[in-house]
Amino acid sequence: EELLEEIDKISQGLKKNRSEVIREAITKMINDYKKQQVVEKAGKIYRELAEDDKRLAEDFLSICEKPGAKYKAGIKTKRKRSNQKGARYIFSISVLQKAGR
Repeated sequence: EELLEEIDKISQGLKKNRSEVIREAITKMINDYKKQQVVEKAGKIYRELAEDDKRLAEDFLSICEKPGAKYKAGIKTKRKRSNQKGARYIFSISVLQKAGR
């Protein structure tokens, strides 16, 4: 009863009938719920990605810290200086492959 009276007061203030007010309220509630679900799912995905990134970084650092571990970059030794960045990238990939990643 009190709820219907409140809805009727709001309906008069908005100059809409009760059905319109109820329909709009339910539609808003459904849309808010859907948005909340998307945000929660995205949060879960980002947390999982962060955990994977952390594990990958820890694995990489543990490999780098091992004494005497040597890995070939997998490129020819006579390269121009401008290819050093690429060599570092290939080295990183090589290290990760040897680590089983």
